[in-house]
Amino acid sequence: MTLKLDKNDLKCWDSISVTAYRIISIFNMLVEAPYSDKEINERLQQDIIGARSLSQDTICIYINTLRALGCTISRPSKNNDYKYALKSHPFKLKLDDEEIFTLVEIRKYISTLDDWRLMINVDNLYNAILEYLDPEDKKKFTQTMKDCLRDIEITHKTQLISLLEKYCSKKRTLMVNYLSPETGEKTIEITADKLSYENGAFYLWGSLAQDEIIYLRVDRIKEINAINIKNSRYTPQVYCVRYKLTGFQALMFTPNEDESIIEKSDKEIIVEAKIQNKFKFIQRALAYGSDCTVMSPENIRKEIVTKLKSIYNSYKHTDIVN
Repeated sequence: MTLKLDKNDLKCWDSISVTAYRIISIFNMLVEAPYSDKEINERLQQDIIGARSLSQDTICIYINTLRALGCTISRPSKNNDYKYALKSHPFKLKLDDEEIFTLVEIRKYISTLDDWRLMINVDNLYNAILEYLDPEDKKKFTQTMKDCLRDIEITHKTQLISLLEKYCSKKRTLMVNYLSPETGEKTIEITADKLSYENGAFYLWGSLAQDEIIYLRVDRIKEINAINIKNSRYTPQVYCVRYKLTGFQALMFTPNEDESIIEKSDKEIIVEAKIQNKFKFIQRALAYGSDCTVMSPENIRKEIVTKLKSIYNSYKHTDIVN
């Protein structure tokens, strides 16, 4: 993170503090990427408004100071475009058990917000933190994340999610190889619409040729074979539903981009939502338990009642094992 200063801010600093600030700034640059003398000067002058340019000898002294602290920094040469490159450094971040647990709890909470972009950014931040942990803390942090989160691993997740987001924004038609748990691997033509994150998994939402809305778990997409270069024009069927939340669920509720709170009191809230997939909505409504009552439309209310009766009958006719 860059600290912006004015050269007048440095007047209250002694020469040792100014030198230390420059050395730390150079270290931060080299952590990001290799830098030449010219680029180091340009960056320092951006960070310290009105700062004078440093000589090559001064920069070399600062680099040697970092080397004396244990950093391995290659010398500028023709082979590296005359840039300093940081190969390794001895600086590590120390986290105790409580701090690790707090970071994991933050990540758990973010996973409930239906904001997968924020979650990706936090994951990238945590990956950067991991690079600075010693092996023991890194192992502890990684294991705690696995134990506490329900995330399903995706190969090259960041690149794949970015690619699918681009296709969704352009409503591209994709031919994907998909591994279905029921029918095995098959090819599906889907017009990409949006991405979502639920219960530890990313989903790609879209429509089939018959305008039927479907969603595919991203970790089960094995390959994107072909892309229709023309934008697709389709209008998916959208349902407007209203439901009431009470108790703990009302207290913790955060609306996503397709939801809005239309009434609110001390004891309950009424939410209006635009949904494209009834099955996913019914799953979510049931997950809220007795704190949720679907108010409309009537056809979805009936489907939920039928589902609840089916669940009740299943338990009613099951012997209890002591």
